[in-house]
Amino acid sequence: MSERTPADRRSSVRVRSLLPCQIDPVEQDRIEALEARILDLAVLESDSVMNDALDWRDHAEDLSREMIFVLNELRAMRQQITEMQRLIETHNQAGLASRWVELNDQGLWLAGDEDQPRWEVGDLAEIRVQIPSLHSPEILALGEVVRVDEAPERAGAAFAFRAISQPHQQAIARYALRRERQLARSKRQRFMI
Repeated sequence: MSERTPADRRSSVRVRSLLPCQIDPVEQDRIEALEARILDLAVLESDSVMNDALDWRDHAEDLSREMIFVLNELRAMRQQITEMQRLIETHNQAGLASRWVELNDQGLWLAGDEDQPRWEVGDLAEIRVQIPSLHSPEILALGEVVRVDEAPERAGAAFAFRAISQPHQQAIARYALRRERQLARSKRQRFMI
């Protein structure tokens, strides 16, 4: 992941949303295992994207029309099986509680909660967030606490992603942009009434 300047971080679209998430402290001896899981998810996501992008119609001169149809049907079935596997894996994991977060592709801010541990700047955390998305519905990242807000009106902690896969980072950016656009459309429609 490349380093961004403060101006780049500010220009990244940030959204406030109620999302299922779980943020747990990570001990130093578990970081390598968490980074390995993040890398494995990146491999799975990139494999899925590559298979989704493959359209056999591009090979019309090499294959018969019937063969192209069969190959595209097999691709569609594989996509459905992959989605079912994701649903099963998500169902087998502990349920995530919905929490208010401010999210962008560089990190998130989590509102303070008495059920959460007391965070200190420099603490590391395993971050799991589910976003409304067909691809990369659950984000996994290693986060580092970069700010702790104590003020009652904005108590919480800000986490910068220290390790996150590029497909998950891109999924967050797409989600934030789509949500921001939808919010702007909704506001325009309210004023038109």
